[in-house]
Amino acid sequence: PGFGVNKRREVIRLLYEISKRERNDFKDVLAEAPLEPLRFAELKKYLMQRRFPIAIKEGNLCHMLPELDINPQNRVNIKKKIDITPKHFVVEGAAGDTALVKRLKEKFPRANFSTIGTYKEYIREKKYTIKDYNTRLETFYIIRENYDFYKRCPCSPKSLSCGYHVVNLGSGCAFECVYCCLQDYLNSPGIVIPANIEDFFEKFKDHKKNIRLGSGELTDSLVFDHITDFSPLIVNFFKNHPETRFEFKTKSDNIANLLRVAPTDNIIVAWSLNPQKIIDTTEYYTASLDGRLAAAVECAKAGYKIAFHFDPMIYYDGWEKDYKDIVRRIFSLIGKARMEWISLGALRMMPSLKKVIENRFPDSAILDEEFETGFDGKMRYPLGLRTMMFRKMREWIRHWDDDLYVYLCMEERGLD
Repeated sequence: PGFGVNKRREVIRLLYEISKRERNDFKDVLAEAPLEPLRFAELKKYLMQRRFPIAIKEGNLCHMLPELDINPQNRVNIKKKIDITPKHFVVEGAAGDTALVKRLKEKFPRANFSTIGTYKEYIREKKYTIKDYNTRLETFYIIRENYDFYKRCPCSPKSLSCGYHVVNLGSGCAFECVYCCLQDYLNSPGIVIPANIEDFFEKFKDHKKNIRLGSGELTDSLVFDHITDFSPLIVNFFKNHPETRFEFKTKSDNIANLLRVAPTDNIIVAWSLNPQKIIDTTEYYTASLDGRLAAAVECAKAGYKIAFHFDPMIYYDGWEKDYKDIVRRIFSLIGKARMEWISLGALRMMPSLKKVIENRFPDSAILDEEFETGFDGKMRYPLGLRTMMFRKMREWIRHWDDDLYVYLCMEERGLD
């Protein structure tokens, strides 16, 4: 009762996180504090040591104690199935006569189509909230892209460079991955898809060649492929640019279009993998682990090169057994000949994402583990824990293949 506003905020935050993590009543946590009389400095020290024992031991004190602010109305209503069938298309005037819009009108005759001037003007000075993000699949915005075609992967400052390049053929995703950064910074009322893919191909002539290029930064590469039909166009274009390797990165099994076009070795289809336990509780609406691996097998049989991304790796009791088994399965199912690369990256997030997750997924356990402020300001597992996870993964992978290209994603220099 005698604490000021800021002190109360920090104590409430710590009590909440400890009681949630330990699955007990916060009053019991407070009662177990060996403090009499109750002073803030001693209480905070006790609670910090109980919540962040590794950080305290390593001397990397954590200061991520934002105000606890959870609105039940922001909670995601997770359903057993999701229907990715657009009901409303909002089309920029400049995109109205494109081949994509014509295909969409043929594919979705019951959908409503409306026209706006420009998407930029439409959303200008509008502030979209978590509630808007929760309903993003209701509207698809079809735009004509004029500027943002290709760029280098926006790696964290001071992180290892993966040498990757990205092409943004859309923004927004149908999947509900608890850790997804899109829910934190995409200021959009729906899914945005560029209609003028032919301009992306034309602009590629001016971009650096002999690169690794992919389309999975602001959306899943294949989640909307049954709507856009982009993948056959991409495969056929990059057949003529064998010096560049193009990667589709997905958590789906939406590969029907890929199987209808003849591949070449510079086209890679990649899956982000996690144990089924994590998929069930953290990657809602995505394909199951079995579904992703079955899709990978089908693409490999069709002639595509295959890659896998263990990113983000999520720590929990029993993680070693589950991740090791996935490594065994991918090499047993795909084999070394069709495997192109594997990336590793541990769970990380900007501090602002923490409150978004607490609001949208209040029952999620991924925030219950210990985090510290990383080299780039992001919340990360302690360095020793991450290093241990990567070393074990590398050991399991090298058991099957000594030569496969394995790299770290968004990790600091010195871990390679």
